[in-house]
Amino acid sequence: MNGGDAYAQIGPETSAGTRLFSLSGHVVRPGNYEIVMGMTWREFIYDIGGGIRNDRDLKCWIPGGASAPWFVPAEHLDLPVTIDDTGKHGSMLGSGAVVVMDDTTNVVAAAHRVVKFFAHESCGQCTPCREGCDWLERILWRILNGAGRPSDIGLLLDVCDNISPGLRWPPAQTTICPLGPSAVSPIRSILTHFRDEVEAMIPPEQVMTTREGATVG
Repeated sequence: MNGGDAYAQIGPETSAGTRLFSLSGHVVRPGNYEIVMGMTWREFIYDIGGGIRNDRDLKCWIPGGASAPWFVPAEHLDLPVTIDDTGKHGSMLGSGAVVVMDDTTNVVAAAHRVVKFFAHESCGQCTPCREGCDWLERILWRILNGAGRPSDIGLLLDVCDNISPGLRWPPAQTTICPLGPSAVSPIRSILTHFRDEVEAMIPPEQVMTTREGATVG
């Protein structure tokens, strides 16, 4: 029987061995896979996952669970799937939950879904997280439903900065635990890679939302 030394010979030296990933989203073959570390994201998504369903184009993916900043094909598709390479490019392998999104994805809707989860899960102990995550969810909802304001992008960034100062990775935090900064990741991702799409969803004139309790002043 092979032991630890043999296992350490699998994959790259700094991310040796294999790892379990959950591949989900717009792929032909979603599932749980044990892969050899060091293969590229292209090999993982296209060779193992079967590529993008319905022959659509890959738009982006979350490499390591909801807390992880998103990756985009032009910059990250041929990166090795390793802890170091993912970290050097501003994200993490985290929980190993890889979520793939095709070119039909509304990135504001996708970010809203993630932020809404974190807003719901906030324990409420830390004010920046308790108040900030709720605000972020409401602002994204407003944009998503055609009631966004031209100032909302700046407001999103301001609230994010109050939760995770500097909007850098690994994140700084004004909270006891990383849940608050986790809600910042999808917003930082869409405003870095898809800002034009977010701006296109905001009408030039302010439109008041009718969702009860959702207006953010």
